Amino acid sequence: MFVVSNLFQIIFQNRKTSSWSNPKSASKDLLLVIAENAHAYISDTAFNKYFSGKNKGRTLAGVVQDEIDEKGFSEYLFQAEFRLSQINYKENKFDLVSVTEEFFRLLEQANHLPVSVLIGLEESYQNNRETRPYLFLAECLYYALACDHQSNIVYQLPDASKETQIVSKPLEALVSKASGYSRRIIQELNQFSEEELRLFQRIAPFTFYDESYDELSQTYNTRYQLISHADFFDLFEKYDVSGDDIEELRECRLISGGGHHEMIVEKGEPSGFQNDNMVLIFTTKSEERTILKYSAFHLTKTAQALIEILKVETNDDFFNDLADMLKERVEGLPVLAEVVKVEDFE
Repeated sequence: MFVVSNLFQIIFQNRKTSSWSNPKSASKDLLLVIAENAHAYISDTAFNKYFSGKNKGRTLAGVVQDEIDEKGFSEYLFQAEFRLSQINYKENKFDLVSVTEEFFRLLEQANHLPVSVLIGLEESYQNNRETRPYLFLAECLYYALACDHQSNIVYQLPDASKETQIVSKPLEALVSKASGYSRRIIQELNQFSEEELRLFQRIAPFTFYDESYDELSQTYNTRYQLISHADFFDLFEKYDVSGDDIEELRECRLISGGGHHEMIVEKGEPSGFQNDNMVLIFTTKSEERTILKYSAFHLTKTAQALIEILKVETNDDFFNDLADMLKERVEGLPVLAEVVKVEDFE
């Protein structure tokens, strides 16, 4: 059944490990999405009943209608969308893609909704799932409640001219170039602020990458990395990058990890990594292999997509400075480190 309790349960089942500890805490937050003043009319003992479905929400439906009468339907819906996006800021509460998909699957199974509501929500899913998923979710919560208490309910298309709060407004020029990427990447692009994007554009030129051949798929896999800030503090300071900047990239889920990596150097098998123009190569004449260790962050798939979409050009000065520091660190080992141009290496 396409009812509020089942929608609450979908959200709770897709919660992040560090979010709601129990159904009651989830229900308290989600009721505030449906009605701004819900807590003033609902007793503390009723929250679990909304989650389980024992309370069908007649009082809540009345509170929602009062809010609509006061503000207008579109204004109410856009504010509900905004409240839901704030509760799940940077997806700290639940997985947005999974919840959106499961709401739609439940909608497809619904046989009790008025035809106009069913068609309207299906169209909302198609139109908003990538750019404004919270609007689709807010509509689902509203109509699931309203259809339980009004026999003559019809779907209303929100009037965009009534919108007063911007909800994770996508960087439209950026998103328009991302049509070939996965829905997950597109939705994550919608979450970035202008400031976060500028930070990434400032640091992305300092990344490097390597390629490995996957025998199973018979393709080359490119891995983008950013050297550890903690291990190369002076280098990052020279280029005006702070530890807080790196931490913000982690919070935006543009980089992950930061652990130790190993690079095996064997005779006749050069190892290394590169940027767009230069390659740092490690070679050895020793019959024994040498294992080089370093720490670096991995760029997430969204970050790699951003590099492609924004056509980020890597910084050769940073790469050369990094190479010089790495050369110093392998002194005393049977390893030769040198930087060559990409065209000379190939």
